[in-house]
Amino acid sequence: MNEWRVLVIDAEEESRRLVAVTLRDEAFSVLEASDGEGALRIARDTIPDLILLDLALPDTDPIRLLRMLRKRCPDVDIMLTTRQREMPSQADEPGVDDYIEKPIDTSDLISKVRSLEIRRHFLKDVQFIGKNEKIVQMMETVLQIAPTDIRVMITGESGTGKDLIARAIHEHSRRKTGPYVPINCGALAEGVLESELFGHEKGAFTNALTQRKGVFEQADKGTIFLDEVGEMPISTQVKLLRVLEQQQFLRVGGSRPVQTDVRVVSATNKDLEGAIADGTFRRDLFYRLNAVPLHLPALRERRDDIPRLLHQLGEAAQKQHGTKFPGFDEEALAVLIRYDWPGNIRQMQHLIDRLVVTMNGKIVQTADLPEAIYSPAQMDRGLPVPVNKSREELEREMLYKILWELRVMMGDLPDRVVEALSGQPSPSFPIQERRDLPVVGSRQPLTPIEPSTEVELGTWDDIQKEAIARALDLYDGNREKAAQHLDIGVRTIYRKIEKFGLDREEADQP
Repeated sequence: MNEWRVLVIDAEEESRRLVAVTLRDEAFSVLEASDGEGALRIARDTIPDLILLDLALPDTDPIRLLRMLRKRCPDVDIMLTTRQREMPSQADEPGVDDYIEKPIDTSDLISKVRSLEIRRHFLKDVQFIGKNEKIVQMMETVLQIAPTDIRVMITGESGTGKDLIARAIHEHSRRKTGPYVPINCGALAEGVLESELFGHEKGAFTNALTQRKGVFEQADKGTIFLDEVGEMPISTQVKLLRVLEQQQFLRVGGSRPVQTDVRVVSATNKDLEGAIADGTFRRDLFYRLNAVPLHLPALRERRDDIPRLLHQLGEAAQKQHGTKFPGFDEEALAVLIRYDWPGNIRQMQHLIDRLVVTMNGKIVQTADLPEAIYSPAQMDRGLPVPVNKSREELEREMLYKILWELRVMMGDLPDRVVEALSGQPSPSFPIQERRDLPVVGSRQPLTPIEPSTEVELGTWDDIQKEAIARALDLYDGNREKAAQHLDIGVRTIYRKIEKFGLDREEADQP
């Protein structure tokens, strides 16, 4: 029997029984309730790991019940069930992890529940948060390869959590009772790095007063995590390759081989294939380390995880600093979701720590955020720089930048009209030089109109709708290609098309 306990709350007996039987067949422990009172009674006696809550309970307000269950079971995962054909507004409620449409597709149900289970294991074991499709797939791969001794290379930008994934691999491996030894290859000079890796004999160099074991001896029967392996000098790469091939090495200044039994997990934020072409990284070492590649997406590639990350980091920070942190208002949250987070999760962690300490229990508004996050003037309006990005990612960034420029230009349009009609420079759009306009006939000059200072930039939904519409137009309505172009799931684009009414707009076209 699976350790996970699932509470199914649904007044429709047929639907409730289908879910219960399906999950029991998958070895989950299932509890059933037909109303809110029964659900609370069960939750008093047995704390569930997952709650499936139907939004059509006749005797109970589902949101009120949801909040009561969250208060009673703060760590529970919650999935909504609904007959609505679009994402219910209740899915944005804090604590809601997912939703599923009725009538329930059993294969879709099992997939969603398994994804939540995998994410919960990571959250419990290594504090890694995320339910984006890319993250869940990566987690599944980790759980599959962790019990083996195969070497893994983790790639991703700085701050994405590569060290957490390396530790997760160790914690789920057969070596979890052995040592886990991380070392940052970019933080040590060449001579020091070699001594740290392989150790040294007494008298091997100045101040080597005693024999010292390196991490390959310290991590015997365990795991070594080589962080920033792309910074390793060529001479050290040669010795590392010999260790990987023969499982033995020489201490610095030593002559007797030392045997070792370690698993090596490496990580880098560099383009190692480019480094191979430049001659700064050995091709044979790359293939030795890169038996299983794992890529961690940047935060801007999984924006749907940002609200949950902010919530979880905020809860952890307020416990650490001993102060209350009610979170963000809707406008500030929308700004944070749109922000690109160049420093990824590490940058978000620092921001949360700062706000928890300085906000004194007040809810965070847009003006409380650093100006670099919310100010449009700070946006990079140049062309995207093609560093470790695919063609689709660059095109998508270009599309967002074009949409932003169009909205700003539309905001400036009334000022330009005022300027043209009045012959006076607009106060909100100053110009260096004005040319007098010719007076036609005997008409009097028009009275200047007070320009509006408000610029309508549209909501995040507007930007999503525009991006999806353009992608559909680019691929002649092919939704799968449009989803691939925008780097979102096919189910997601179908849901967004229905939400924004784009299918109806296509039908209205001549």
